[in-house]
Amino acid sequence: MVRILALLTAVALAAAVAATVALAARSPKSLRASIFAAARKQHSVHYVEHAVAPSLRQTMVADVAGSRGIQKITFTLQGKKGHFTVRVVKRIAYVRGNALGLQSAGLTAADAARYQGRWVSIRPSNHLYPDLAADVTLPTFLHDIYPAAPLALVRTTIRSKEVTGVRGTNRESGITFQEALFPDSKLRPLGVTDVDKSSGFVDATTISHWNEAVHVRAPAHAVPLPAGVGA
Repeated sequence: MVRILALLTAVALAAAVAATVALAARSPKSLRASIFAAARKQHSVHYVEHAVAPSLRQTMVADVAGSRGIQKITFTLQGKKGHFTVRVVKRIAYVRGNALGLQSAGLTAADAARYQGRWVSIRPSNHLYPDLAADVTLPTFLHDIYPAAPLALVRTTIRSKEVTGVRGTNRESGITFQEALFPDSKLRPLGVTDVDKSSGFVDATTISHWNEAVHVRAPAHAVPLPAGVGA
């Protein structure tokens, strides 16, 4: 996921963190440790991601818990619209979407056309599973927003309040992003920004509604996706 600070501010994050002076006194490593220590004590979260790149606009909305979650993705790529939904229940991923959406999820064009509009189930043994299930449970989501060294403190102003976060790097699909993570007043992740200048791909994720119930069930009549299916 790739997020930019300007976008993060624009989507109006709620309630900036208190005690900025105390946070600023922390080292980046200490602040990162505190944020993720607080996050790991939570049971679920809601997040919304908006991504932009040349020829791409994407929105991702998700509710994720410890072992289950749901993620809905809509996008426009080179003027064509795609969408797909991923559910994870008991270590099985379920996906349904239109042909372009399924192709972006890793299926070949032929398989995407074949399965569009139908729920398909994907087990961990399938090579598509790791990417499809990523960010659809709370542990994988937290893993994906973890900034790595070199670390630095970063400050911004949100709703007239100064917020101190930690900036580092993150790597996905062979690309290294500059990432900044900001905490709420309880030191839980509040929002993340990433940017990759070389590709022009940026996005912003807002994080809220901690510990609300996440009701996700396995869809009925899902078609098992053979292990060899996929791009």
